[in-house]
Amino acid sequence: MAAKAKKKVKKKKNNLLMIAVSFAIFLVLSVIGGYFALLYAGDRMIEQNVQKLQDLKAEPTVIYDKNGKEIISLIRQKNREYKPINEMPKTLIDAFLAVEDKRFYEHKGVDMVRIGGAIVNDIKKGSLAEGGSTITQQLARNVFLTLDQTFWRKTKEMSIAIGLERKYSKDQILEMYLNRVYLGEGEFGVQDAAQYYFGKSVSDVTVAEAAMLAAIPKAPSTYSPFNNPEKAKLRRDTVIRLMYEQGIITNEQKDAAQAEALPTKPHEVAGGSLKKGYRAFFDNMLKESEAEFGVTEEELYRGGWDIYTTFDPKVQDAMVEEYANAKNFPKDGAKRGVESSMIVIDAKTGGIAGMVGGRNYAPKGFNYATDMKRQPGSSFKPIAVFAPAVNKDINKWNANSQLSNKRQSFNGYEPRNYNNRYTESVSMSRAMIDSANIPPVWLLNEIGVSESLAYLKKVGIELTPNDRNLAIALGGLNQGISPKQMAQAYTPFVNAGVVSEAHSISKVENKDEGIVREYQPKQSEVLKPEAAWEIHTMLEKAVQEGTGKAARISGRHVAGKTGTTQSIAGDSKANKDAWFVGYTPEYVGAVWMGFDPEDKQHLMHQGSSMTAQMFSKVMGTALKGVPSSDFVRPEGAVQHKQEEVEPEIQLAADMTLDTSTNKLMVVLSWIGGPDGDTYDLYRISESGERKLISAGMKETSYVDVLDSPKQYQYQVVPRNAQGEEGTPSKTVPIDSKKLENMIKQDPGHDEEGSNQGQNPDGTGNGNGEIPPDQGTGETGEHTNNGGSSQPPNPGTGEVPPDIMNPVPGQTNGSSNEIQLPPPPQEDGQNQSPDASNG
Repeated sequence: MAAKAKKKVKKKKNNLLMIAVSFAIFLVLSVIGGYFALLYAGDRMIEQNVQKLQDLKAEPTVIYDKNGKEIISLIRQKNREYKPINEMPKTLIDAFLAVEDKRFYEHKGVDMVRIGGAIVNDIKKGSLAEGGSTITQQLARNVFLTLDQTFWRKTKEMSIAIGLERKYSKDQILEMYLNRVYLGEGEFGVQDAAQYYFGKSVSDVTVAEAAMLAAIPKAPSTYSPFNNPEKAKLRRDTVIRLMYEQGIITNEQKDAAQAEALPTKPHEVAGGSLKKGYRAFFDNMLKESEAEFGVTEEELYRGGWDIYTTFDPKVQDAMVEEYANAKNFPKDGAKRGVESSMIVIDAKTGGIAGMVGGRNYAPKGFNYATDMKRQPGSSFKPIAVFAPAVNKDINKWNANSQLSNKRQSFNGYEPRNYNNRYTESVSMSRAMIDSANIPPVWLLNEIGVSESLAYLKKVGIELTPNDRNLAIALGGLNQGISPKQMAQAYTPFVNAGVVSEAHSISKVENKDEGIVREYQPKQSEVLKPEAAWEIHTMLEKAVQEGTGKAARISGRHVAGKTGTTQSIAGDSKANKDAWFVGYTPEYVGAVWMGFDPEDKQHLMHQGSSMTAQMFSKVMGTALKGVPSSDFVRPEGAVQHKQEEVEPEIQLAADMTLDTSTNKLMVVLSWIGGPDGDTYDLYRISESGERKLISAGMKETSYVDVLDSPKQYQYQVVPRNAQGEEGTPSKTVPIDSKKLENMIKQDPGHDEEGSNQGQNPDGTGNGNGEIPPDQGTGETGEHTNNGGSSQPPNPGTGEVPPDIMNPVPGQTNGSSNEIQLPPPPQEDGQNQSPDASNG
């Protein structure tokens, strides 16, 4: 029995051994079979596509506008000049090998040592950051495959690389790679790139230039010396260090190369180019192509794609024309001009029709239309306060609702109105038209800051925790906002309450690859249709008779809102930011102007009428030939009959001192009055004698120089186009408080100066206000600054800001240096305003 059992165990062991041997043979055969299958597959792909290697040719990528017409083709049919490897400097070849594939002459197309090292590093880092592709694999990928990051794509890449190594010599492979590699800015191959970046043949590049070219392929957009010079230099210097460590250059050569400056501007090359002024849109489109559709800039430049955009050349050409006219901008500073940006998007879809990224936008540079963050001033009121309030309860809050307009404190926060003039209440519509400051702050306090923040998030504006305060009612933001965000946030007002995401591509297509990817609209209803219409009607009136009058376009319906913030570097006569955000039935546009950075030599003394005029001029030109249309009231939206009350003229007479001449002056300014009127200004003596000191004025400010400190009174009388007198203002005495404060040199008591409202600690909150734009002169702006201790220059078109800077030396440490109020009490526990100051 024992012998039989041993025999059985031995037989079982033999069977297991046979199974193990068979499995091992199967694995070996499978590996060998798989290897030969890879060889066969690679050879077949090379054979079928060998023409691609011979001429490195591709169909161009074509970018189309919204009408299906070509804007530009991105790729030339082939390299301008193919460079043989024996004409390339050894330094250049060594630079590429040092950083891309230092074992190039040792492996057979696939470097298992490098792949193993990449896997180990990925495991250590817990990511897939490391790459293991050889130069041969990169050539295989660039010529034969798409850039999809899939397992089978990687397998094909290795298969083709092995096939290439069997068919071509190392030098042939390296030559093809160096003539095919993408080196950013639409340049393929080292010869084309050397001409573009350095203006010379690749045969003549220095060590530093060779290292710069070798540094780019890892991330062409990131390491472009024109796009990100700091990152480009860091990457280039790393390549130079690797060349030194691998014995390619000496220590002296390393130091000299790293000290060499980067190229600062491209050199002219043959080939198609974008029309002047189109680059900002084009760069934004490139970013969106990769972020939203997974098609990289490199893929686009390799060719074969059709990109259908939302671009409207009529809009862009109108922008280019108006931005080329220096008269459309405030006066230049000592060394540079005022910066500006503009974006226009389709009112219904959010498709970007055009943009100006800056008056001197550099390719792939900082885009003021999309990347900038600046204080929006009163242009923020409709989206931060009025829209969420009306949407919450249109029966309680609508155009006719009476809002508090008393001077008051909100938990220590004391905003001020222009001219320091207040009433018991004012309608929401009139508050919007005249851009009063107290009503929106009071209303935000009523509905709760959380209501505002929730609505802003829905329209694509997510503020910081530091913005949980009432200052957002006046556009006092911790970080700021871009024109693109503002334009997008205004789309619900013209689109029945639906916000449309701003985007620049409608479809990408590659017929050779069988790829079609269409934009999926990102729209959502953020306002009830009736609430959207209610806000719209007020914004339309703001353009018809309020602060946005300069945005009017003859024969067209326009709605919108201005915004201005005061300078930090200058006095109260200067503005830091000027905005206009508005729309026609076809398009929504946002315009911004300001110095960046501002300093005492670069101060902007004009404001939002300039931005409103820019909107008017651009859209007026862009819409030529387009039939005029009216805004469409959404179904179910009730047309509230707004109170048509002739606005009472409110006159202010502030005494001040011209320190240069030592003469007393009275700064006269007023708001209100029928649209289109002219004004007569009277001085009334103590005896009651009434003297006309200025007649037929279109402006709404005047400086009266006094010979003696007499206690005069003043009155303004409007006249219509027929010369008939309207309702005069009340007779007002001279207010000498400003002069007294000036003499005392106590800015903390300046009623209308830079300390416009105080925090509990006595520091200024920085919230002033822009008056109605009643002027009909060239700038269409008020000349009074609403808070200057010096008389304004009546010819400068100065505009008092919505947000004013704090008293010098009193800042909260934030980047914008604007004092913000303390947060309000918890929502639902409305504060009781302290009216003692009113």
